[in-house]
Amino acid sequence: MKSEAAYTRDRVTWLAFAILAVYAYVLYALGPMLTLLRRDLDLPYAMIGVHSTVFAAGVLVPGLLFGRLVATFGRRRLLWAASAAVAAGAVALAVGRTPVVTLPATAVLGVGGVFLQIMALALLADRHGPRRDRSLVEANAGASAAAVLAPLLVGALDAAGASWQVSLALPVIALLALRVGYRTESLADAPPGSAPRRAGGRTPLPRTFWLMCAVCGLVVGAEFCVVFFGASLLRQVAGVGTGTAAAVMTVFAVGELVGRLTGSRLTSRPGRTRHVLFATLGVSAVAFVALWASPSLVPMVVALLLLGLGMANLFPLALSLAVGTVPDRSDDATARTQLVVGVGIMLAPLLLGTLADRLGVRLAFGVDLALLAAAGLLLLLARDPRRPARTGVDQQLVAR
Repeated sequence: MKSEAAYTRDRVTWLAFAILAVYAYVLYALGPMLTLLRRDLDLPYAMIGVHSTVFAAGVLVPGLLFGRLVATFGRRRLLWAASAAVAAGAVALAVGRTPVVTLPATAVLGVGGVFLQIMALALLADRHGPRRDRSLVEANAGASAAAVLAPLLVGALDAAGASWQVSLALPVIALLALRVGYRTESLADAPPGSAPRRAGGRTPLPRTFWLMCAVCGLVVGAEFCVVFFGASLLRQVAGVGTGTAAAVMTVFAVGELVGRLTGSRLTSRPGRTRHVLFATLGVSAVAFVALWASPSLVPMVVALLLLGLGMANLFPLALSLAVGTVPDRSDDATARTQLVVGVGIMLAPLLLGTLADRLGVRLAFGVDLALLAAAGLLLLLARDPRRPARTGVDQQLVAR
């Protein structure tokens, strides 16, 4: 088995890190952008939820088709096609002045962006095997750095009286640079060895995998609620302006960056993945309650920082455990997980937005706490009583 010293960040690893950073930038820019779009176009809160639902509907496409498209076209072609789609969606969102344009643009960003995300995660899982948890946390740390920049730039441009749409030029430029820099890079289309097939097709994915998939969907749904409606909560409770609220959301991204940098160190030793995931769920729940109960801006900022710290590693650790149940089927596992995540992204913000129009944003945010509680319950159920305590990726790490 590979030793700890064998963990290296090669060119493909850095490509995957960069791809996830671009996706994170677009994702975290989208929340404050939708808040500004609602202001500029005088849209109801529910329309923010519709945009997030359209984005999530786009997420479902890669989850269903990724494996087939990779088998047909290969990872390299699919990677650059998805990059072109993200660039086109960013341009369309920047120039759109009506939901007739911005809704399709958001859908294109959802489809292309998640193809990029699945590709990057599958590449890292294949490249680093039992150390996938560390590579996934590191990749998400880089994504957090981009996530810090996104709302800060959007809010700063709006506060300065400039066009916030200019911020969408950055991912387009980054994708063009990656295309040029990696134009000759070959990407392995599948890990060595494949799961055995039954007469009707592949062996079904195990129950533990689907439970961890559901955990992924719940925690990402909770995170998206904060991303899409955090600025609106700040406006309603703290009474700050839209541009200021968008900029303050940078604090959440800073918390995630710090959390993922810390998470990289915590996952550098084997056997910790599940325990760290439980701990971060607890931190997230406590921080959310503090945010929910905060009466003014300063305690809300502190709570947002702690919430980002807690939520930072929920998805990468849950994904690592999910893929660890079927390590020889990383494409299938990552795509199926993203499909479930897409459902979470689609339903959670839509539910919150619908409730916000009736109850107000603050009361509607109770959805987030329910999602975190459900994730904790499923994580408890995901341990197979027939297996020893260390399962999935932890078992592989101990076996090194």
